Amino acid sequence: MTKARDVQPLNPKAKDTFFKRVYCSEERLKRLAAFLLGREISDITVATLKPVLYGNKENDLAFSCDGSLYVMMEEQSTPCLNIPFRMVEYMMTVLRESVDTEKLLYGRKRVMLPIPKLYVLNVGIVRTKKDLPGSIMYDMRLSDSFCNDFREAQLQPDIEAVVHAYDFRMSEEEVFVYLERAAIPGRFQGQLEDMLQYALTANCLTYVQRAARSENEKRYPLPEGMRTAADLIQLLLERGIFVDLLSSKEVCDMTVAQFSREDMLRYQGREEGLEEGIRLVKSVYRLDAQGYAVSDIATELQMSVEEVKRILEE
Repeated sequence: MTKARDVQPLNPKAKDTFFKRVYCSEERLKRLAAFLLGREISDITVATLKPVLYGNKENDLAFSCDGSLYVMMEEQSTPCLNIPFRMVEYMMTVLRESVDTEKLLYGRKRVMLPIPKLYVLNVGIVRTKKDLPGSIMYDMRLSDSFCNDFREAQLQPDIEAVVHAYDFRMSEEEVFVYLERAAIPGRFQGQLEDMLQYALTANCLTYVQRAARSENEKRYPLPEGMRTAADLIQLLLERGIFVDLLSSKEVCDMTVAQFSREDMLRYQGREEGLEEGIRLVKSVYRLDAQGYAVSDIATELQMSVEEVKRILEE
């Protein structure tokens, strides 16, 4: 194993941005809707709440299905017990927008509203398995936050909201075992593949982010040879994780990592637009074929000896 002190830092907002990129795909949205709702969906429309509608807040994912269902999902790495209240706020804004006019709302005719379905996807890392919930799926209720008086008086609240949680958090040991041996926790079996792949990507990103801090090198060991964003992405690609997204340099650069030049070189042929990387790689090969020493190539191209060696080894 290598120590973590050499790890290149990743974009701290990688997970949030990548979640939105994953579900830019209509095909993935339909799979998600079918899994959550237990029915095939023929028509789906992205309807994520925008800051212009709700102050400076924006929910993570929302879409309408077949004109009658409105699915809202939040992704969070730190579970929040107030998520039912937050989602009620979001949902009321959505429902209010569905009413065309004040006259219609206060008229005699009933206004038909889409059926709300609320979900939260938890990802992240906990210290040990003992810190994980007993089940990957559980419900969170708005009434859990009401004062205890109604329970003691056996009163039923007149308003309720239920948020269905899918908890894909992993322990530190589980993430390391996945990185080293591709072992996926057994409790994740039977879950939607896209959600599982996102959770694995997000949890690995979190782990490598923490490993990048020198004070964490003992707590977050890494498999041999892993030290950059490109190393992690290459590992995920080899395991078939989001091949369509992670094989794109543009997507990776925007959503996963702020690539170093070394990482750019390692993605030499994956995407058009990497002119500098392609030029440097070709120059390294050309000078090597002409008999230049590694140190001379590095000097000629203003690169480090380690970068030149890495290119030649590949």
